[in-house]
Amino acid sequence: MAPATALLDELAEEILLRFPADDPACLVRAALACKRSRRLVADPGFRRRFREFHGAPPVLGVFRNTISVCSIGGRRNIGGGGLVTYGFGGRARAQPSAVARFVPTSSCLAGARWREWRVVDARHGRALLYKRRQSWDSDDRLVVWDPVTGEKRELPAIPGSPFEIKDPFSWNAAVLCAAAGCNHLDCHRKPFAVVFVAIVRTVMFDCFYSSEAGRWSQPAAHCAQQTDDRLKLEPSVLVGNVLYFMLQSRAKILNYSISTREMGVIDLPTVCFSERRIVFMAIEDGGGLGFATVRDSKLCLWSMEVGSDGDAGWAQRGVIDLKKLLPNSAFSSPLPDVVGFADGIGVIFLQTNDGVITIDLKSSRVTRVPKISGGSSIFPYMSFYYPALGAPAASTGGDGPGTGASSVSKA
Repeated sequence: MAPATALLDELAEEILLRFPADDPACLVRAALACKRSRRLVADPGFRRRFREFHGAPPVLGVFRNTISVCSIGGRRNIGGGGLVTYGFGGRARAQPSAVARFVPTSSCLAGARWREWRVVDARHGRALLYKRRQSWDSDDRLVVWDPVTGEKRELPAIPGSPFEIKDPFSWNAAVLCAAAGCNHLDCHRKPFAVVFVAIVRTVMFDCFYSSEAGRWSQPAAHCAQQTDDRLKLEPSVLVGNVLYFMLQSRAKILNYSISTREMGVIDLPTVCFSERRIVFMAIEDGGGLGFATVRDSKLCLWSMEVGSDGDAGWAQRGVIDLKKLLPNSAFSSPLPDVVGFADGIGVIFLQTNDGVITIDLKSSRVTRVPKISGGSSIFPYMSFYYPALGAPAASTGGDGPGTGASSVSKA
């Protein structure tokens, strides 16, 4: 390559590297503008450098569970917070039904909506969705879906069929990349794992799915440290090698070690003992576990500290006065509440009377997120996207996520 050409390529690449990662359409337009840009954008080396330049993957969309009402007769259903309930005598009755939605914040991905599915988790470029059984002769379903590649995998039944337990139980689950040494900037098509945790009366248990093995581990039982609580189907957080799950009372959280499969319960500060939501945060630069909640008109940030005796405590590390950032209309009923957190980029999602907004904890920049209606917690979908991948066809109905996508596998 001639020196002049190499210099032009280097200059062009330096410009392209600075294109916003959360707006892949900019790279699409650049790739269509001239042959040099198209060649550079298509180069795997450029894609690697683009990821490294920007660091944490951007938010390309959000998953959210909304509610509709459907008629359910004589069958068991997963109700609020994952608690199992039952129908009676085959008589149809109206029950709220979850509708999973994917709302893209980038024009390169298509929105989607699936009735009677529920979003359980989103992490490392994948989403975990659940569909309760539709009849006594059908099965509960867990599916892992990648909105960028269109690939999905329906997971096999969990050993011991926890959904068959006749005692009321609660559960939650998490999906994560399982590739050794991965920096989690490009987890697509790499091995993944799913962690399933549950509380059944006085017993906690877990089960671990490996995409490489294509099967679940045998469930492991743990003696519960409390018997009057249950898991909530809200976003978990991964800090190092430990997953944290919210419990229904908001007074405690469940922690799960991926490496040892040990489980435990950690007390939260009394500030959490209210109807206001909290969202978990992984504090950057190895800061450990944190959470955010709104009190009055202030966004309060907390972090966990482990003392010399090994016991966990909590310290408030920051307060943001929302009245200095948001218009007065945002404080009309209902008051602002936290609904999500984008790990790695330090962005909090707030539900306000004006809609959903984000607050960048570093810059205090406020951004309105359009097209997101009311609902439950928000699961940010974070990934890099490149024009060469192509946009998968999203499903607005059909039988689950990824219908019509480029690749489907079943374990």
